[in-house]
Amino acid sequence: MSSIRKRLTYANVMSSIAVFLVLGGATAFAAQHLNKNSVGTKQIKNNAVTTKKLKKNAVATAKIKNNAVTGAKVKNGSLSGADIAGTVSNAANVDTVKTFSAGANDNELVSLVKASNFELMGICDPDGDFDPPGVQYEDSGTAFVIYNRSTVPAYADSEDDEDDNLTLDQGIVFNYDDNGDGGEAMSTDGHFLSAASWANLQADITDVEWPEATDKYPFSTECHFAGAALVG
Repeated sequence: MSSIRKRLTYANVMSSIAVFLVLGGATAFAAQHLNKNSVGTKQIKNNAVTTKKLKKNAVATAKIKNNAVTGAKVKNGSLSGADIAGTVSNAANVDTVKTFSAGANDNELVSLVKASNFELMGICDPDGDFDPPGVQYEDSGTAFVIYNRSTVPAYADSEDDEDDNLTLDQGIVFNYDDNGDGGEAMSTDGHFLSAASWANLQADITDVEWPEATDKYPFSTECHFAGAALVG
C-alpha cells in the first residue's frame, strides 16, 4: 500500500481523470453520430416511433402493405365516387325517395322533384284553360307532369297519358283525382322517376276534396302539391 501511495501523485490522478473523460466523451459522441444504415429494426424499441416522429408525406404507397388499409381505417365520407375504381363511381344514382310540398298560382308550373334525367312538376290549372308545354293533353286541369330533361330517350306511362316515348322536354301527365292515377318514366340509360298514386296529392281553389278542406281553401296559393317520388 505504501508503494501505491508513493505513485498516487497529483499528476497521476489528474491524467487518469482526463483519460476517463476523453473516453466517455467519445462514447457519447459516437452515440449521437451514428454511421449511415447502422441502426436496424433490432435497435428500435417497440412503440418507440410515434406519429409525431413521422415526416409529413413520408409514408408512400409503396410502403403500405397490400390489404393493410381496411374500411374501418377510412374516415366516413372521405371517399367520393371519383376515388373509387369501377362501377361504384355511379354511387350517386342509388334509388332515393324525395318528398315535396309546393304551391303555384293559376296557369303556372312549379318544380317539385329534379332527378338525373327527369323533373316532376305540378300544373296549376283550376279553370282547365292552361296548355302545359310538351304534353299531349290540352287544358289538362290541375295535375302532375314528368318531363324528360335529357337527350337520352325515355319511356313513360300513366292512366291519363299513354305517351310511351319521351324526347327532350316532353312530358307525361297524371292526376290523382282521376282514378288515383300515378306516373312513371325510365330512360334507356337506366335512370327513372316514379310518383305512385298513393304518394301524390293535389288541391286547388275549385277542387278542395283532396286534401279534404272545409269552406275555405287552406293554402295561400291557388294550387298545392304534396307527396313523394322515387328517383334513381
